[in-house]
Amino acid sequence: MRTLKNILLSAAILIVIVAVLAGYLVRGGFRRFDITPYPVPRPAFTNWNDVLAEPRDISLTTFQTGVVHMDACLNLDPASPRQADCDHVPRDLAVLVHWIHHPRFGDFLIDTGFDDSFAKHPPYGNYTEAMKLFNWANGVTNRQEPGMDLAAQLARLNVHPKAVFFTHLHPDHTGGVPALGPQTEFVFGKAEASFLARAAVANHFQANAKFFSIDFRATPSMPPLGPCVDLLGDGSFWAISAPGHTDDDMAFLINGATPVLLTGDASHFAWAFKTGVGPRGWNDAGTARGRVSLERLRAFARAYPSVRLIYGHEMEHF
Repeated sequence: MRTLKNILLSAAILIVIVAVLAGYLVRGGFRRFDITPYPVPRPAFTNWNDVLAEPRDISLTTFQTGVVHMDACLNLDPASPRQADCDHVPRDLAVLVHWIHHPRFGDFLIDTGFDDSFAKHPPYGNYTEAMKLFNWANGVTNRQEPGMDLAAQLARLNVHPKAVFFTHLHPDHTGGVPALGPQTEFVFGKAEASFLARAAVANHFQANAKFFSIDFRATPSMPPLGPCVDLLGDGSFWAISAPGHTDDDMAFLINGATPVLLTGDASHFAWAFKTGVGPRGWNDAGTARGRVSLERLRAFARAYPSVRLIYGHEMEHF
């Protein structure tokens, strides 16, 4: 009887230790984000033909803040019949930031990439312990050359962004946040800041960070895409609902002299987009939503071939 009690006591202690450790690893998930609804302007357009017929005075500059070295196929739909064509060779995936300049509304970023901690403390920089463990277990490393970090590149460009629009809340997209000023506003999809997302990225944000969310359920669809938001109200800068890889992933369209569609991680790189392999989600339901989002983006690309495509993690000569 005493032996049984000792076994049960030891098991209880072990369970408590594991629970405490797990709670510590995901402690960011317990942090509350005070989120304000994004003030969605009245849309100036209702279809893409009219939008693209009236390009705006807006510019896009894309730069790289580091690389993620991994088997890129791990980010793709595991059920796709085309997975067998993916070579599973580890490669460098670009960690991108997009700078939007509007002459009237100012400067904005899409994602923040990496701060300088990835050069100072490789290979995981300012990732949480949980994300370091997750990356290590999956053979993922990160790399950054000195001067590639977000703060250094914004300083060279003399850019002071008013807000950041996130494609989604993964740490390779939020890792540059500590380099930004306390006045910066952060915008993401309403369903994006889940417990798991906060557990992965909450450490990047100050306690008084200014969060805004876009509720795509209240916005009209613009075929062949789904719900879309005219972010500045003049047809220049659009957020596009593209859930799947995460709960409320976004793509973006910049309607300048040469219009550009930023797929975000709704499609990580060109091969997956062209062959129709969607992104892997948190779960099977997310992966299924990702297939729908990818097909909408592909349909848009076919309908408007003059729109340039920039994928989530593929650097070209921008």
